[in-house]
Amino acid sequence: MSHPGPAGTQARRVLAVIPARGGSKGVPAKNLAPVGGVPLVARAIRACLAARLVTDVVVSTDDHVIAEAARHAGAEVVLRPAAIAGDTATSEAAVLHAMDAHEALHGSAVDVVLLVQCTSPFLTAE
Repeated sequence: MSHPGPAGTQARRVLAVIPARGGSKGVPAKNLAPVGGVPLVARAIRACLAARLVTDVVVSTDDHVIAEAARHAGAEVVLRPAAIAGDTATSEAAVLHAMDAHEALHGSAVDVVLLVQCTSPFLTAE
């Protein structure tokens, strides 16, 4: 989902990665919790899709229900392996894995990567 730039030049590819693990201990299923009737993961996806400079939106998850919600909201999904999906896994590891998978799938590198937390429900496209 890369957009052409002015006069046929290729625009900068900006990848927004939304880590959304399914195994939260503190607040079970928190990434699917509705805020204003919309699951947190879908709110983050909508904000990223509406952002003028974001060209690609990927949700990194180990949970099939979150994956389905993410696809339904318009994001690409990268299923996260168990090695980087546990309680001690870092967001950085998830972002790097998602970026590598996205670049391999699309056959080209991204220029910028954003880490977007879906637990920030009032994120806007600006």
